[in-house]
Amino acid sequence: MKKIYTLLSVLLFAGSVNIKAQDTLLYEGFQFVMDSYLTSITSPPIGTTTDSMWYNYDADQLADGAGGTNSRPDDWWQILAFADSNLYIQGTTDTNIVMGANSWFSSPGQADNWLITSNVQLGDHDTLFWKAAPRQTPRYLDGYEVRLSTTTNSDLAFTNVLFTAAQMTAITGVNDSVFTGYEFSTPGFVHGQDGTFTEFDNDSARLIGILKPFSIPLDAYANQNVFIAFNHTSFDDNLISIDDIMIRGTVSNPVAGIKENKFDLNLNLFPNPAGDNAQLNFQLPSETEVTINVNDVTGKLVYSENKGTLAYGRHFATINTAALANGFYTIAVKTKNGISTTKLIVQ
Repeated sequence: MKKIYTLLSVLLFAGSVNIKAQDTLLYEGFQFVMDSYLTSITSPPIGTTTDSMWYNYDADQLADGAGGTNSRPDDWWQILAFADSNLYIQGTTDTNIVMGANSWFSSPGQADNWLITSNVQLGDHDTLFWKAAPRQTPRYLDGYEVRLSTTTNSDLAFTNVLFTAAQMTAITGVNDSVFTGYEFSTPGFVHGQDGTFTEFDNDSARLIGILKPFSIPLDAYANQNVFIAFNHTSFDDNLISIDDIMIRGTVSNPVAGIKENKFDLNLNLFPNPAGDNAQLNFQLPSETEVTINVNDVTGKLVYSENKGTLAYGRHFATINTAALANGFYTIAVKTKNGISTTKLIVQ
């Protein structure tokens, strides 16, 4: 049992401020031990139209191939990110937890693992974001699908395929870091084939996957109640990981003093609403100086921190919200390339 936190959209009308919907409709980064929002099941979800629970469904019921003390769970479970570059943030020893699933069984078989979100009421222009990485590529590259249901959370209802990641289907060569020696399922995205988001796995022969950010616009499902499912589908490969699942909308009239900016650093806040502290994480596309500002609903600056020059990649910052009055705030992350904003609730 693991707990998944869902950030609900918020309507706010205060003076000249008119916010149609909160930026983040749903977010989970899997960093914390979770006990009440995610249920592991061995039979399909019953198929409700609205559900605050997430479901972890092992449809294949196949036994792990490692065995003994190395045996892994049969469904999705919380593990450390595979690549070293995903484990260490800003030179510290902070670790990054992801959800992983296994397709290496005691006898070769087809994985069928489902990670299903709670229901989300979409607005006019929302986008699904996530990150994913395989344990290996090109050898034993694991594939998965991102699916959407507009009806219920039964596995049979996820008939809309938003994204397909390819799996390895055959080995025709012996070099584990040259993609021409392997065959993959089609159609589908082949992780690392473009030369990005991989690193060597402790030697110069094998490649390990780095978490790669993806996004899919959900305009085709505007104003509908939906569920999202991550379906791990590989046959006899190894491991896949998913992280930072998020649905974000657009703000119609941002808080006074903060101009709406399409520059996107994939900002995530946890928890939100916040009590004493909130953790902000963001993805930098290149090295840049970073300043974090917090403004209240009138546009007044109530908190500012210069983080200095930060490298490309994912970063974390802790914001002390204990000194802030209860209410609504805008967090702005400023870089040399632009400003990215998100909403914060303090209570």
